[in-house]
Amino acid sequence: MSTEAVRAPQVDVDVPRFNQGLVAAIAALAFLFDVWWPVSILFVVLGLSWIDGQRLGLFTRLYVGVIRPRLRPDGPVDFEDARPPRFAQLLGTIFLGSATVAFAMGAEAIGWTLTLLVTALAALAATTRVCIGCILYERILR
Repeated sequence: MSTEAVRAPQVDVDVPRFNQGLVAAIAALAFLFDVWWPVSILFVVLGLSWIDGQRLGLFTRLYVGVIRPRLRPDGPVDFEDARPPRFAQLLGTIFLGSATVAFAMGAEAIGWTLTLLVTALAALAATTRVCIGCILYERILR
């Protein structure tokens, strides 16, 4: 019987950043053009990715299948614990789902507020690697 500790799930460090960048860009464009349906699509995409990122995650598949091979055809891939970014993704999914419900009920101010919060936090994480959802995950564990 092996005494090896169970290893935490791992993710390429660039996958969450790529996902966050796309979420921020799409949500910002939706706000600028005052169309809320892309927020609903982001909700579904993030939700599916949270369920099974490698298989169902549209943005993850785009990065792993198209972007990464062009950026690092033979280069090494750095990995990190997948749990903090997955928790942050869950929070984004909940907020975008809530925004979708708000839009559907005619509460556009609430919908855009929730969407812009996700946009700001996703942009922060994508550009600086400061992931507030990841920090919350670490604090909850303490």
